[in-house]
Amino acid sequence: MTTVQELYELWAGESELQAELKKSLAPRGRDWLFETFGALGPEKGQLVVDAGARDGRHAIRLVREHGLRAVALDPVAKHVELARLAVAEAGLKERIEVVEAPIEDMPLADASADWIWCRDVLVHVDAPRAFAECARVLRPGGKMLAYVSLATPRLEPLEAKELTEAVAAVRESMDGSGLEAAAVAAGLALVSVDQLGSEWRERMIEDGEWDAGADALEVARVRRREAELVERHGATSVAAAAGGRLWGLYQLLGKLCPTVYVWERRA
Repeated sequence: MTTVQELYELWAGESELQAELKKSLAPRGRDWLFETFGALGPEKGQLVVDAGARDGRHAIRLVREHGLRAVALDPVAKHVELARLAVAEAGLKERIEVVEAPIEDMPLADASADWIWCRDVLVHVDAPRAFAECARVLRPGGKMLAYVSLATPRLEPLEAKELTEAVAAVRESMDGSGLEAAAVAAGLALVSVDQLGSEWRERMIEDGEWDAGADALEVARVRRREAELVERHGATSVAAAAGGRLWGLYQLLGKLCPTVYVWERRA
């Protein structure tokens, strides 16, 4: 165990370790997910389902880069409205259909999709139901690429409880082993799994796209004024504000581990 004297001597001046920690580890950025999809070999004219499309920008990019057709699904009416506007502005209305629907109940025919793109969705849903539906709509040989933030042992129980309630997450869907078992049970075979850990958040800081300090400061302000803010804005709004900021901070600190899966629908 480190003594107090040793500790403060270590903190007192510059060291080789401190110099090492200032060096970038060349973290992968968010474009890496699109590169991973491209490496799977999508072919022109194939159908990709963007399950949880939000404003449609991912579906638009996939269609443009690979000559695909797309169905952009989202259960949130506001997202559907934004996606339809974005698709229209992109001039892709004939190649991208925007539909209000959840991943657990997709209005698509059996074996009709070549690809499923699923980013930041699985933590919010009943995973067994979602995987069963994905397996149903994928053709044999079709693949699903999913980005999901999994809880790690560093996420304490109280943190997990508060976070999942704040961001409408399903605790069981943040467990890697349970998620993988649910996919297998639905008939999806694991092709690959890649743990990104803190990489995206590191890259966002290095590129000036995210201010982790600002998010931490706002969480601190919530904690200091929580009762007042809840009275003025409501408990749900305050919890969501804190939870949204903690999500990124927990990814950076290793309490959540962003993970990318590729599954294949076997015959």
